[in-house]
Amino acid sequence: MKPIITISCLFLLLQNACGQMKQDIANYIEKYKGIALEEMVRCKIPASITLAQGLHESSYGKSKLSTEANNHFGIKCKDEWDGKKFYQNDDAPNECFRVYDHPEDSYADHSDFLITRSRYADLFQLPITDYKSWAHGLKSYGYATNPKYAEILIKTIEDYNLSVYDQQGLAIIAEREKQMQPLSTPQQPALAKAETPKTIVIPQTATATAPETKHTIFTKATSTAFVTAHDDAAKKELIVNGSKAIKATGTTDPLAVAYTYQIQYAQLLAFNDMNEGDKFTDGENIFLQNKRAKGGETLYVVQPGESMHYISQKLGIKLKDLYQKNVMTMNDQPLPGETIYLQEKRPGPPKTMAYSDFLKSQTTSSSTNNISVTTANASTDNSVPTIAKQNYNAQYTVGQKDTLYSIAKKFNTTVQQLQALNNLDNTDLHPGQTLVVAK
Repeated sequence: MKPIITISCLFLLLQNACGQMKQDIANYIEKYKGIALEEMVRCKIPASITLAQGLHESSYGKSKLSTEANNHFGIKCKDEWDGKKFYQNDDAPNECFRVYDHPEDSYADHSDFLITRSRYADLFQLPITDYKSWAHGLKSYGYATNPKYAEILIKTIEDYNLSVYDQQGLAIIAEREKQMQPLSTPQQPALAKAETPKTIVIPQTATATAPETKHTIFTKATSTAFVTAHDDAAKKELIVNGSKAIKATGTTDPLAVAYTYQIQYAQLLAFNDMNEGDKFTDGENIFLQNKRAKGGETLYVVQPGESMHYISQKLGIKLKDLYQKNVMTMNDQPLPGETIYLQEKRPGPPKTMAYSDFLKSQTTSSSTNNISVTTANASTDNSVPTIAKQNYNAQYTVGQKDTLYSIAKKFNTTVQQLQALNNLDNTDLHPGQTLVVAK
């Protein structure tokens, strides 16, 4: 009788453990599906693939790497990483992994990792809902060493019906492209009527050391209405801190540049530390390849009106590296006259102001980057404002391609905080909507 009782107890324990695991997986999907959708809209990576990779790589948010380093995709440090580091055994003992402040940052870096490595470029020619080809492509081009990696991703997607989020993302993309139809000329097809991306065959024998190939533009139809911003002078390439660039003329649309130079749109945005919907400003450097992690000079003195992004574009240094070298919180801005380190890590941060205060210092009511700032009890002092001197309410007008996550990144906040400030039940936005981004 005792063996029967023991077997029954083990069966119940296994049942309970299995039930708890399924609940943990369901909780993970519910928590991160919105971020996966936003990354699909931003970078054209299937939400199902992102979620499946996150579930697998992080053990549905329970792994030590995800709980202690907020790293949900197992991305290792690589040479360019200058942030916090986490060490654990993987393919080799004591390997270096990236540490993120928030899980959302891990999701964004995962997207950026794929769009800025040319070995993954062919994936972006696949239909955005073809998760099977994406899974095989990720394995073939060296994302993981597990020979069953593609099968694991596909099974995860099908077991938990993750492809439904690809359809949701596709609907969001189509709606936003539909809203951009007036930008097309009558003779040209609207963006909503984009040609069907061609299917490519992923070579099953490809490896992570496959030859680097030139990036190609996304395979959706691009209206020639966008391709009007470049004259011959603008197309003259220059070298800024070792990276190829051109000069913007007027308000240049990144999509026009991507079309003209046959670079993937998402990659061009990544090269220039931009979000969808941003524009280049007159005279700004437009980088056609990755900027460098270090500057050509050792130090730079901030001039009035210069933001960290402006300095990044002017000197050809990656914005993330510029922040990390100067021990600054992302989106805070240095005060004029402060010295910024370009090669080595600064002993401590310079004097800074919040991004909203930086905008306030430019103008009391600004439409720059869709921002308007209203000041309560504003000081009449015309010197550069600081948080201590100002009490502000900053608002942001949602652009055509904004997502809640891209806005959160811009203002150094979180999706959850934006939802709380604006009483939002979900992450859905519409162009023209006004959001409170700081109080």
